[in-house]
Amino acid sequence: MKTHTHSVSNWEQEFLDQGDAHITSAKVRYRCPKCESLLVLKKGANGSFWGCESYPSCDYTANNEEGKPVRAKRYLCPACQSPLRKKTFKDNVFWGCSNYPDCKVTVQDDSGIPSETKKYPCRSCGHYLVRKKSKNGYFWGCITYPKCTNTLNDEKGLPVLRKKR
Repeated sequence: MKTHTHSVSNWEQEFLDQGDAHITSAKVRYRCPKCESLLVLKKGANGSFWGCESYPSCDYTANNEEGKPVRAKRYLCPACQSPLRKKTFKDNVFWGCSNYPDCKVTVQDDSGIPSETKKYPCRSCGHYLVRKKSKNGYFWGCITYPKCTNTLNDEKGLPVLRKKR
């Protein structure tokens, strides 16, 4: 019975016999899912990230997690389905629709992600209310603002319903 063993070719042996030769693991390359170019690790104001080498013709980016590109989770606007963007105004962190000013939806931040807003129906227009923060504290406003200006007071994170007259 014949057993197969890997034999080193002459040029491989010659390479290995060199005093300064060393073998490392192969470099892993990542392809852009948008245009198939290579992704490049870049430094930005908020740390390192992966960006397409074809920038600016391709604007794909991904977060850098343990040396690998990981696409950030996207959150969609409950009204128009455009992506939500994290915003900071003074000491208030919230999520706003990327389709602003056409869509003025804002959603409260919950530990770095948009809060899962329970759907409280708006009694004025039938859409629903979201919790918002103002200089006077929290309140509940219609998601279709400014078309509908219905608001309710906030008590311990819940809307305070007004008695029907």
